[in-house]
Amino acid sequence: MRVFAIASYSLYFLAGLVITTIGSVMPQLLAHYDQSYTVGGQMVFISAVGFIAGVPISALLMKWLKKEKYVIALAALVIAIAQLSIWTLPSFGWVVVLNFLNSMGAAAIECIVATLMMEVFVGRRAVVMSYLEVWFGVGALCMPLIASVLIANDIWRFAFFITGCLGIVMTVIWRFISFSKEGVDVSESLDASIEAPPTFSSRRLKHLVLFAFVFLIFMYCGIEGSLNNFLSSMFITHLGETPYRASLSIGMYWVAMVVGRAATGWIIRKVNYAQYLLWSMLGTLAALVVFALWKEAIVGYVLVMLMGLTMSGVYSITMVYANHTFPGMARLVTSLVTAFAGFGAAVFPALVGYAMDHFGTTSALWFVSGFAALYLVVLLSIGGFYRKQSSVMVAVKG
Repeated sequence: MRVFAIASYSLYFLAGLVITTIGSVMPQLLAHYDQSYTVGGQMVFISAVGFIAGVPISALLMKWLKKEKYVIALAALVIAIAQLSIWTLPSFGWVVVLNFLNSMGAAAIECIVATLMMEVFVGRRAVVMSYLEVWFGVGALCMPLIASVLIANDIWRFAFFITGCLGIVMTVIWRFISFSKEGVDVSESLDASIEAPPTFSSRRLKHLVLFAFVFLIFMYCGIEGSLNNFLSSMFITHLGETPYRASLSIGMYWVAMVVGRAATGWIIRKVNYAQYLLWSMLGTLAALVVFALWKEAIVGYVLVMLMGLTMSGVYSITMVYANHTFPGMARLVTSLVTAFAGFGAAVFPALVGYAMDHFGTTSALWFVSGFAALYLVVLLSIGGFYRKQSSVMVAVKG
């Protein structure tokens, strides 16, 4: 299983690279094709649509091809073809189409690999998911660094060549990866201590709780997507920083995210899922509020790193918490989580961008803070449902 795990982490590293490739060379790409940033924004939105579409398409492919590793290999091949084709600099229309396919491949990888890891490593779901997120974060952090070196040498398009070659390597490797979901040892749990999965009194209640978890992911990815897209702009307009210094904020945010994700596997052994998410989002909300109120650049950089740390494990632990709540439904739950993650990352940055244009950066920050507060409200509602179920079980046993 060690080889399977390493291959899975490598795929998430690839996904982190390819998701950030276009953004890392966006100015050079648009200048080459003589396109505006508005067109670039539209391309990013179309890419997000491709990510959302990749989830149901990967589910269909798993039904047709039967074995998950074949679908993963196909997704890696799609990424390789898309990236290598963009490297040749075809017409701009083809670049948009190829980036759409690239996002579909990334979505398929994230969805299927996450599902497999939770089915194979049942007793340590939170730990392995945190490791997956670490490698995704490393990929997302490495690509801007790689791209900056290539841009400095005027060979920026080779960013697509590098990811395309890695996609080919992953395609070959996953044709021969073997793993088994039979005989998984769940007796020793390395995750948080948590109540048993709840019993639902009706299908309507079950759907309502599932929707609550999907909504949590939708809100969280809206927050993360908004910060990824507008953090630099917020530092310029809200704190008066220069563009060069402001750009450092995103790098600091992702460094903190990677560090936090590396620590998540240890932290989650000490607290349960609900406690981890509660304190993480409380910390995020507090940092956002102070950022909106305290217009000091140095404080802003500290708060950005704090947000990176507090937000680092929210996505993976929310997904694991949802899968714990609905045992035996890993494929459906993970597919819904992945799809609505892409949906939130597409919709909320557009709302925040509109708020910044029409109401100012401070109002946009309060808007993002509202997302975090709403996440906490829904999370507490799920916690209340768990407590109610525990009370019922105690009463039945008594």
